Amino acid sequence: RFTKEFEQAYTRFLDLQKAEAQSRKAQIEAALERVRSRSMAMHKSEDLLEVINVISEQLQQLGIRFHNVSFGIKNDENQYKFWMSSIDRKMPFRLDIPYLDNPMPNRVKDAFKNNIDFFADTLTKKESQLWHNHTYKHINNIYISDETKSFVFNSKGYARSTALMKNIFLTVGNYAAVPYLEDENDIFKRFAKVFEQSYTRFLDLRTAEKNAYKSKVEAALERVRARALAMQEPDELREVASVLRTEMGLLGIEELETCSIYILDDDVSNAECWYELKDAKSKKKKLISDHITMDFNKTWVGKQMLKFHDSKSETSSIAMKGNQRIEWIEYCAEQSKALKGYYGDDIPNRTYHLHKFSHGAIGAASAGEISEESWTLLKRSASVFSLAYSRFKDLTQAKIDLKRLKTEKKRAEEALSELQTTQKQLIQSEKMASLGELTAGIAHEIQNPLNFVNNFSEVSKELLEEMQEEIENGDFEEVKAIMDDVIQNLDKINHHGKRADGIVKGMLQHSRSSSGTKEPTDINALADEYLRLAYHGLRAKDKSFNAELVTDFDETIGKVNVIPQDMGRVILNLITNAFYACTERSRSAPKDERFKPTVAVTTKKENNSVQISVKDNGKGIPKEIVDKIFQPFFTTKPTGEGTGLGLSMSYDIVRAHAGELEMISEINKGTSFKIILPLNQLI
Repeated sequence: RFTKEFEQAYTRFLDLQKAEAQSRKAQIEAALERVRSRSMAMHKSEDLLEVINVISEQLQQLGIRFHNVSFGIKNDENQYKFWMSSIDRKMPFRLDIPYLDNPMPNRVKDAFKNNIDFFADTLTKKESQLWHNHTYKHINNIYISDETKSFVFNSKGYARSTALMKNIFLTVGNYAAVPYLEDENDIFKRFAKVFEQSYTRFLDLRTAEKNAYKSKVEAALERVRARALAMQEPDELREVASVLRTEMGLLGIEELETCSIYILDDDVSNAECWYELKDAKSKKKKLISDHITMDFNKTWVGKQMLKFHDSKSETSSIAMKGNQRIEWIEYCAEQSKALKGYYGDDIPNRTYHLHKFSHGAIGAASAGEISEESWTLLKRSASVFSLAYSRFKDLTQAKIDLKRLKTEKKRAEEALSELQTTQKQLIQSEKMASLGELTAGIAHEIQNPLNFVNNFSEVSKELLEEMQEEIENGDFEEVKAIMDDVIQNLDKINHHGKRADGIVKGMLQHSRSSSGTKEPTDINALADEYLRLAYHGLRAKDKSFNAELVTDFDETIGKVNVIPQDMGRVILNLITNAFYACTERSRSAPKDERFKPTVAVTTKKENNSVQISVKDNGKGIPKEIVDKIFQPFFTTKPTGEGTGLGLSMSYDIVRAHAGELEMISEINKGTSFKIILPLNQLI
């Protein structure tokens, strides 16, 4: 009967054992699911520490005894990086430990080498204490509880179980030096597999974060680059430094307290510095900035920077401590008002980190060594500042060039003003010279009508006296005949008086400034008048001069709408040049050569234009100077006999009338100038 009762009890025992196993299994599955859920909930790579913490919590709930859970990365370098969660710490922490020849790291390294995916071992008390002494010596700001220290230094050793996956390992251990049971190791292996999924998630997140950070850095540097390209004045380089410091803050690199740009003079130790400093006194982290000039030879730090500048190194870290740091800050404060009293009496030690760029360096100060990403940012920033410095140099040179340009412009304007004054004087001289040549011709021309006026006046006086006698005699038939003669004489006097008046008016028109107003003008009369005036002018100056005048005027032309003073000057200039060319050939012609100077002036209405030609049989114009004859101040006449403005002025006047001035010349046969005015100039 007892046996039967015990059989029932054993059946109950088996049922309970099965239920407990199922409950344990469910508990393990729930624990693993919590780890899995936390892994899936990771949004940042740093959340992996939270996963380790969850593993620690779940192992405790499962009743597995341990003092810490750690996660590490396979590392071939002489440094060990791992994350740890302890039972006496609420948050996990990261450790970077230099190499130590100790079984703690060496057995993990050997397991990776031999492709072992799991091992359990127990370190002796000496091995454990040696490793932990080494660990505590190289960790900063991590609180280790007295309880943990007691476990370590009073333990018999350190028992651990380690699961290895691809490039990572997960370890659970206790300072009681009690090895883990098989079922405990099985549970731990399952946690390791779940954690491997967490690590895969971690790698994906870290890759995404690196890409995002890279994009963020690129965007930040692009803003710095854009500000550099937008520089309009050299002093704006300080604003570029300000933008860079601001972007550093946005990137979360707060370890860089100062951002400075140095541009060194190649010949001396002087440097231009643009800096941006995080104001530690301001709760809003206000930035202060300035631009200063400094002599690096005056401070220890400056001399170190000069050595760096002269070296081949791209980077340098200058530790500024004690009096060297105080000397540097005091010197900088002398150059910059913004720094005076900034640090007060307490000037902290700092390390200056520098990265070169063309003709200078970009620097950042921090409390100690800086991270790899900070160095990368300095390097990238240095390349950006190569662009900024190029822009700075261009702007500086532009300011110098602008100043020089303004000086040259002022000098050119003064020279132009002087040239214009001289040109006006020369033009007036040209006008007066042509007027002088006309004076004798005008005198000759005006003398003829005056002689007629005088002669007919005397004759008319005699006729009137004779008529008075005939009236007294009562011979009225004779009186009428005499009166007819007097009337004819008066008509002739009037005709020649008007002729003299026209000559005077023409002279006045030639001598006065052009009104610029076009008037209906008889081109034939204008050409004929100036031909005769020019000829008689030359005759008055040189009695031996003689030339044949040939005219052929087209009477169908009518009046042409031109500025008479200007067009008269053109015709006179061409005729005067023609007479001069004939005179020169006449003087140089052999005595046995029968040369007769001839000047022909013709007008012609043809197609859609009216043409005025002045032709001579002078020496002609050489081909090598044909392209120069219309240039201002070019002349073939001896010094003092010509201004070189005649043909230039004539060309400009004809062009102003929408016409053309053409020239055909042949050596020892003569030259022909042709004025072509469009038909719309006709009335």
